[in-house]
Amino acid sequence: MTPSGALLLGILQGLTEFLPISSSGHLAMLQRLLGVDSGQVGLAVAAHVGTLVAVLWVYGPRLRRALTAAPAQRRRFLSPYVWALCGTAPVALLLAPAAEAAFRDLSLVAVGFLLTSMLLLLTGRLQQRSGRPPRWSDALLVGIAQGIAVWPGLSRSGTTIAVLRGLGSDAEQAAEFSFLLAVPTVAAALLRELLRGGLPGPLLPLALSAAAAAIAGIASLRWTVRLLRDGRLWWFAVYTLLLAGVGLWLG
Repeated sequence: MTPSGALLLGILQGLTEFLPISSSGHLAMLQRLLGVDSGQVGLAVAAHVGTLVAVLWVYGPRLRRALTAAPAQRRRFLSPYVWALCGTAPVALLLAPAAEAAFRDLSLVAVGFLLTSMLLLLTGRLQQRSGRPPRWSDALLVGIAQGIAVWPGLSRSGTTIAVLRGLGSDAEQAAEFSFLLAVPTVAAALLRELLRGGLPGPLLPLALSAAAAAIAGIASLRWTVRLLRDGRLWWFAVYTLLLAGVGLWLG
């Protein structure tokens, strides 16, 4: 891929990983409309590295405090994430073959965008909740929802935030849990890409993709938190609804 194509892929990955608009759905659209090959393993790995850097940049201090706390506090912090991953893994593995097939059919991607729109509109009606930290059962449900969000067009962040808000978490709690949950999730995707394709390719496109994904990811993550706090995350429902229409038209 050319440097400009690598830059575009990195920006797209960084923005769509954290904004509730589905990175996989956008990549499917990008392939169809622009003929950009988003399946190049080296660039996919680099873009995932960039999104990991974005999460660690924003939530690094919080993560460091939690991991260096007393053992009991550390266990309380980590336990919900373990439960969430226990919910994600079997569901994602079960749906992965169907999701990969759906990636090549924009009408099926459109179904994911429609579901994202519905979840965002639902989230917009839950902004006044007082909030509580997620319990183990909440975390398990969030993990299952994240597993279902392997479907292209169905936003991972939008899905997990909507479920957390529905279960009683406030905006700050939902954002933190969703985005920190992205660390092991994106790391697993990164490992999967490495195992599928081995060593990446030329350095310049890889560096551009990773840097663009990191910078765009930091901006989109902070923007998402601000919109969620202000009760305006539902704005993206209009955008994903338009994408659903495009997908149905092209599919």
